[in-house]
Amino acid sequence: MISAIDCDLHSHTSYSDGRTGVDENAHAAEAEALQALAITDHLHAEGSDWSDRGKLRQCLADVLRAREWCTTRLVMGVEATTTSAGGAITVTDADLDGIELVLVDVGFDTAGLATGAPLGKRQQLDAVLGLYFSLAANPLINVLAHPFSVGRFGLELALEDLPATALRELGHSLAEHGVAFELNNGLWWWWPQYHPRRLADTYARIVAEVALGGARFTLGSDAHCNTSIGNLGWATYVASLAGIGPSQWADLDALVRDGHKP
Repeated sequence: MISAIDCDLHSHTSYSDGRTGVDENAHAAEAEALQALAITDHLHAEGSDWSDRGKLRQCLADVLRAREWCTTRLVMGVEATTTSAGGAITVTDADLDGIELVLVDVGFDTAGLATGAPLGKRQQLDAVLGLYFSLAANPLINVLAHPFSVGRFGLELALEDLPATALRELGHSLAEHGVAFELNNGLWWWWPQYHPRRLADTYARIVAEVALGGARFTLGSDAHCNTSIGNLGWATYVASLAGIGPSQWADLDALVRDGHKP
């Protein structure tokens, strides 16, 4: 068993918006004594940035070669994005040959939230929660990347508006479908309204409620260069505030077991 607490399961290379290659990131993972590193470059819709499926295959080839020498387990993943508040995502089963781990984020391409959001806090809250419940039930998804990263969309919502009951229900749905909740080291960037330490306190409440529902957790640096691999300080601080114990971290083998392995 490899516990996710010993892994960095979110990183990018020069195949999308990262600045270093697979080999450089793999060496950094060894330097950080990580048990596993996931390479999770962006894969967006055809015709948009980071939509080149050929680059995904090239990245996979690099990962397979690096496995021959790297002492850290290298996981071939991808970070899809959500294109609508209804839960549409940018990967299909046809994209996932050789892919072990599918992360999905909510970002600036998410129509109905980042653009065209409903008016009113209640309606926005319903849209956010409805989207995450939809993602939790999507069989292609293994990990929710930086959950509730909606603080730069101009919404009326604050994180304090997320109700405890709904968060516990989300945790239950994640557990039921085998989808992990990522503690992302850069989540604070998405909420400039908060000081990072205040955000840690607020986000830890969310994490604790999701954990009560039975969800399992991963850690992700969201590194975009080799020197950021394993940079997990803020994320592990949130985990400690939320009281996440050893049994609540995802088991890497269980997380990818039903995925798409090479």
